[in-house]
Amino acid sequence: MGFLSLCVACGGLAILAHAGFPSTPQGLTIKQVTSKPGVSISYKETTICETRSKGYAGYVHIPSAHLDDSGDGDSYNISIFFWYFEARKRPRTAQTAIYLAGGPGISSMFGVTLSGGPCTVLPDSNSTESNPWAWNEHVNMLYVDQPVGTGFSYDALINGTKDLLYNGAGDFYDVTPLDAYDGLPPRENLTTRYGTFSSDNAMHTANSTANAARTLWQFAQTWFVEFPRYKTSDKRISFWGNSYGGYYAPFSAAYFQEQNVKIKSGALAAHVLPVSTVGWTNGCVDMLYQAEWYPQMANNNTYDLHILPDDVYAAAKESWSTENGCRDQILACREAGNAYDPDGYGNNISVNQLCLAAEYYCAANIVLLPFSSSTTRSALDFAHLSPDPSPPLYLLGFFNQAWVQKELGVPLNFSSTSYLVYNNFIAGTADAFRAAGLKKIEYLLNQKINVAMIYGDRDYRCPWNGAEKLSLAANWTAAHAFRSAGYADIKTGDCGNNVGAVRQRGHFSFSRVFQAGHDAAFAQPRTTFEIFTRTMLGYDVATGKHLVDDRYTTKGPRDTWHIRTPLPQLPPAFSCNIYAVSTTCTAEQYEALSAGTAVIENSTVIWPIGGTPGNLAGLS
Repeated sequence: MGFLSLCVACGGLAILAHAGFPSTPQGLTIKQVTSKPGVSISYKETTICETRSKGYAGYVHIPSAHLDDSGDGDSYNISIFFWYFEARKRPRTAQTAIYLAGGPGISSMFGVTLSGGPCTVLPDSNSTESNPWAWNEHVNMLYVDQPVGTGFSYDALINGTKDLLYNGAGDFYDVTPLDAYDGLPPRENLTTRYGTFSSDNAMHTANSTANAARTLWQFAQTWFVEFPRYKTSDKRISFWGNSYGGYYAPFSAAYFQEQNVKIKSGALAAHVLPVSTVGWTNGCVDMLYQAEWYPQMANNNTYDLHILPDDVYAAAKESWSTENGCRDQILACREAGNAYDPDGYGNNISVNQLCLAAEYYCAANIVLLPFSSSTTRSALDFAHLSPDPSPPLYLLGFFNQAWVQKELGVPLNFSSTSYLVYNNFIAGTADAFRAAGLKKIEYLLNQKINVAMIYGDRDYRCPWNGAEKLSLAANWTAAHAFRSAGYADIKTGDCGNNVGAVRQRGHFSFSRVFQAGHDAAFAQPRTTFEIFTRTMLGYDVATGKHLVDDRYTTKGPRDTWHIRTPLPQLPPAFSCNIYAVSTTCTAEQYEALSAGTAVIENSTVIWPIGGTPGNLAGLS
């Protein structure tokens, strides 16, 4: 090594150490899985976030050779991060639910601290408070960062710089490896941070929901069999998620159940992982049945908002059914996929190109562009303005605290969003439009597995009206009885009856939650807690008083369009978070951050305050 190269390396490392470079994890318990060469579990007990029950954070480490979709033989590591919280009550006899956040590429730490998790991060991004409506009250909760590269999960660790101003545009990512610089890397400043991250190798992570489910099954085969702290006598497992978790949860559950069938028949040597329940909040599940209804949510919603100009609305509606329109292109995409890539590996270029064309057309003409070009309201909650400050993202600073990373035993910095994973799914395979979620729902229902669909009614990202249409389209043994069922009020005790409405037949329910956006569990924690808990324990969603059998049916009106509530008078004030600039900051705050003149306190920009409403996506 020459003198100049040696100085460059030393200089870079000195900067990193000063920046709070993650230390080597200490206090880990490591278990080698003797039946699976190279597979291991590393973990430690945690006390941050939850003190009313036991918690354990760690990794399942899997060599890629254990996957059946490892491609051309490229060998790599898969380290999937988990955070397990025992139930606050009777954990030794409680079921276990796997929580999968959306994105794709969003960390499930959002679920831990925002969406029904055991704690909430406070505004200092350095402390937490207990959540009284935590989903682990009666259920053991297993939060998983997946696919690889999401959150704290990784394949290989690289030292690099992270550009906090990155907004998803261009052919690069927010992380640049140190060895990619020709000379010294830039100095750390307000928006350039140093740290350790997962590699940017697109071949080492999933590019489809089907591939993600296969990797998750390998993780679960190790975790549920070998993890020493998994001690419940009730071995039933469930899958829950939010947003893109509407794909992850049913696809994963169906894959696990299909594997169970193979195991029981003797066709596969593995452990049965009995699937009990599948549920999600505000999930996108199947665009063949949901995409058509986006324009209606913009103009014919229950809050009397008329967002799209009449001509834009009419064009969007026509774009669904016109010849070679959105519907036709989705069908063509899926027909090609079924013929040439039936298992959803995402490795057929012709199929991917066809599906990407469908995705682009539908997004530009129906799902995304008509809304974003017509309003400054937030797609995540149309009662708010964009950039949406809710939920507040204090967790981003919290999980980048050195002491928090030490407590969790992680060797890398926290990435709330993996742009690599996102691009693999959205720009690589168009998974969101190819994935046929309705077939998975039908399979699960016919396998007598509980399915719960929960939707806040102020969400445009994955609107409740299209999800309701999806639920009614499901063909299963009790489909007619479900479609004939009425809506009942969801009763939550001290909250009264005006919190939501549910249609339920047996083990299938669809709930509309009033006054909630894309993250219904954050907006209405008591209501979603009750729906989750009642579903998991086998009680009716409406009251929680009746054990459900196959004949249980709600009674009431056939739809809920007559239930209309006013929007809040004022949207919440903007709150720019340094770790989520592209989604929380105004243009004025972005410019101040770029110029280095912004004032930051606890990861929140406190000057300049506010600014012009609008989305930063694509701002150069």
